[in-house]
Amino acid sequence: MYGLTADAYHVAAGLLLKLDDQGLAYLAADRSMTAARASEDPLMVGASSRIITHTLMRGGHLAAATATARSYAAKLDHDLPAHSPESLSVYGSILLRGAIAAAEDDNRGAALELLDEADEAGRRLGVDGNLRGTAFGPTNARQHRVNICVTLGDAGTAVEVARSIELSTIKVTERRASLLIDTARAYLLWGKHEKAYLALRSAEQTAHEEVADRPAVHRLVRELLAAVPPTVRRDAEDFAERIGVAR
Repeated sequence: MYGLTADAYHVAAGLLLKLDDQGLAYLAADRSMTAARASEDPLMVGASSRIITHTLMRGGHLAAATATARSYAAKLDHDLPAHSPESLSVYGSILLRGAIAAAEDDNRGAALELLDEADEAGRRLGVDGNLRGTAFGPTNARQHRVNICVTLGDAGTAVEVARSIELSTIKVTERRASLLIDTARAYLLWGKHEKAYLALRSAEQTAHEEVADRPAVHRLVRELLAAVPPTVRRDAEDFAERIGVAR
């Protein structure tokens, strides 16, 4: 009963974050954690800590989000006598949330430390899956490395890691599109505008709504339009119009 309640509030918090309702999202995340603790299931508590971390991140509390993820990951690791595939999936996904928060806070050391720990969890898990709704695995950890490297300004490393990932191994369509968007960010940061455009176009073909409905992608497209060379300007402008980018 408590587990179902925790999961329901977790899903509700995620939807509220997408609707940009920070206040209600935090309330739902807090209730998810309350129910998870009442369940006395370490995995449930760990799963709910992911939405707590995400909500803190979206509220701009990046240092708190990093500390929360680090604390709950350590607690999960301590509370279990041995890891199972499910617990490794939850554990790794908490670490990745913390790594993203640290990167956005420009805390390079913490971001890379948490990312390396998540990589190790992915290696121990050995397969890509979606246990406990985490979509965690070795490929997912590498995909987060792309995101974190480009956030830290390491465009070349981000592109190198992205090239090592086979898109077909990413089972969640939204996450395939996210990898392509992060690759576009890296190419744009690197000054490779045509490749950035091609990566964005591939992302849109993979999951149109993930490109058309995300303000961050619209900002990326506007940055591209401000610097794109004449050879692909018309294509980039047509793309911007297709996804509804206001200029």
